[in-house]
Amino acid sequence: MRVGGEILYVTETGTGEPAVLLPSMLIDGATYQPAVEAMARHARVLVLELPGSGRASRLRAPWTLERYARCVAEALRALRLERVTLIGHSLSGAVALIVAALHPERLTGVVLVDSIGFNPQGSVLSLVLARAAEALLEPRFVARGTPALLHNLLFHARSALSLLRIAATADLSGHAARVRVRTLLAWGARDLTVPIRSALAIQRLIPDSTLVVSSKGSHDWIVERPAEFAGAVARFMAGSGGAA
Repeated sequence: MRVGGEILYVTETGTGEPAVLLPSMLIDGATYQPAVEAMARHARVLVLELPGSGRASRLRAPWTLERYARCVAEALRALRLERVTLIGHSLSGAVALIVAALHPERLTGVVLVDSIGFNPQGSVLSLVLARAAEALLEPRFVARGTPALLHNLLFHARSALSLLRIAATADLSGHAARVRVRTLLAWGARDLTVPIRSALAIQRLIPDSTLVVSSKGSHDWIVERPAEFAGAVARFMAGSGGAA
């Protein structure tokens, strides 16, 4: 679909209440297929690949997180989706958070999965080293995500490098303090990239948020442990907050 002159790649599966998944802009929607299939047992799942990544259009210049959030809000409007559950992981968790802060009328809830933007690493090198250390915990994600990452570094190079800098340095505390929609913080206890203290920081800024922790999950447990993740989202969408 075309939004604001840019092309987004959209897939849809399942039936029920709508849940919109934003893939991290450093990989692609196909990486999340295990989680999408698990969630589709309980919901209508739409996956939006955003410009500057995956199969979406190249950008003339890198976007800010706020520009990505505006694109998501415009896409939801174009798809005639109202009152959806918006799910963002890692980099796209930051985008989902900003959408919740600036466009709450579009959402029934937001799910932030190991989101960047709190207690940032501070440098791209530190971020890369953390990701390398975590790769040993995530064989499924590495197998699925590495080709997508290489694709983005090749075909969306300027955007990918800008997004790496954003992931290492962004501070979204100001946006988080504005969020008033139902919020689920879905975190891996073994996350080395964005440790659990970041989830606790968000929870302090969004007092009504619910934190659910995967005891064996790492940064990308959404892909590594799809059934566990989908169960948490299903409970959240049903109104029980995601807790087991």
